[in-house]
Amino acid sequence: MPDRKNPWESRFHKVLLALLWVALALGVFISFWQARKEAALLGGEAIGADAIGAAMAASVYVLGSQILPRANLRITWIRELTSLVGITLVMMAVSLSGGLNSPFLLLSLTPIMLAGVFGGFRSGLAAAGLAAGVLVIISVGVGEDFDLPLFFQWASLYLLIGLTFGQARRLLLEEGERADALAAESAEVSQRLERLERANTLLTRFTEIADTAELNPVTVGHEALESLSEVTSFHAAVVALAGDDGPVVVARRGNEEPNDHRSIIPLSVGSRDVGMVVLISAAELSPTEYQATAESLQPVALAFSNILLLQDIARRAIREERARLARDLHDDIGPSLASLGLALDLALLQHPADPDLAEHLRELRTSVGGMVEDVRSTVADLRMSEQPSVTEVMKSLSASVTDRDPEIDVRLTERRPPRPSIAPDVIAIVTEAIRNAVRHSGSRIVTVHGTVDFDEGTITVHDEGKGFRRDRVPEGHFGLMGMEERAERIGAALNITSTRGGTAVTVTWGPD
Repeated sequence: MPDRKNPWESRFHKVLLALLWVALALGVFISFWQARKEAALLGGEAIGADAIGAAMAASVYVLGSQILPRANLRITWIRELTSLVGITLVMMAVSLSGGLNSPFLLLSLTPIMLAGVFGGFRSGLAAAGLAAGVLVIISVGVGEDFDLPLFFQWASLYLLIGLTFGQARRLLLEEGERADALAAESAEVSQRLERLERANTLLTRFTEIADTAELNPVTVGHEALESLSEVTSFHAAVVALAGDDGPVVVARRGNEEPNDHRSIIPLSVGSRDVGMVVLISAAELSPTEYQATAESLQPVALAFSNILLLQDIARRAIREERARLARDLHDDIGPSLASLGLALDLALLQHPADPDLAEHLRELRTSVGGMVEDVRSTVADLRMSEQPSVTEVMKSLSASVTDRDPEIDVRLTERRPPRPSIAPDVIAIVTEAIRNAVRHSGSRIVTVHGTVDFDEGTITVHDEGKGFRRDRVPEGHFGLMGMEERAERIGAALNITSTRGGTAVTVTWGPD
């Protein structure tokens, strides 16, 4: 099985084993050839015992290296013991076959290579020093003249082999770490791209289904009430969606009667509460009826969960984009406009001789000042907490009315919600107008229509009721006064017309 961690170790180990067999074969062949030559000179033909002993010692070392698993060489004590035994056996063969002139000296390089590659500089240099020390002892012990230059050649070669293979190991390890880092980075990039692709697919799917009935909480609520009427009997029921400020009623049916019992059925998906259903009936639900009702509402819980998830995604995206725009306006455009205004002020202070030019500069300065104020107000709007759209609030109101109340027909065209700095007052004015119509007009239907587009808009609340006279509003009722005060605060126009055929309340805001 290939080594996935350090594949070069596997390749080097194979090369080292091949080198061992080649060095052994050369050593045995040359050793036997020299032994036979010496025997012929002495008048005999038998190979001496020293040559056979040298061949056996070298063979034991080569065979042991072949049998030893490569993975064990990464263990420090096994590697060092292997190097020690290898040097001992090879130097034994060198001692029996001529010392510094031994044909097995080539084989003595392999334990140093093994130590350097699998152990690094320290192991390689230790093996080289041990081999050189043993070689000195053998050379002196042979009894022949000690060839100092030849010894230094082999000792230098041992040292060079230890350093070279130790350095090779370090470079290969660094390259392996770099390759692993690149592979990990590539894998991370691939995973990131895969996640982005999955997210893109999901968001595309969300976009396709965002406007479907399954993701309209009012539609889901009314369908839930239709389904509940087939499961259990009740006088009235309320379906509410979980909101940041508490449950938001999205559907209502029937009217509560005296002595009725209320059964609250929570809607949840996993550990998240997504809404609730309140059933009002003459008798309290039995455990069996309660369980059956809760099970029948599971699709509603899943639909509400999807609605809340989409709202979370949209709010997060809007919040991040608003923060980015606010930073860009504050850090880039605002200072640039301020610098331009300062430059125009300096030009005006120089009293240009041309009156027309001076007037033109003053007009430019006024325009720049207005732009600076617009940027400041825009940054303030972007930094304000997110405001709901007028359409959302109107639909919530329409879902909260009872069967005895007028129907609320919302026909707004809202391209963008009102500017955050004026949105609370606009919503409060329209809400108060609707509540007045529902409570006092006697109309069968209340229509909300108009257009809304951030800085400008017109919303009309119209009913077909009995109307009213402003001079006959009962004391203690300050709804109309509050609407006028709010309109004045945001610079909007409020127009109220009322006849016996109905009342229309129109709020208009935007550029003059």
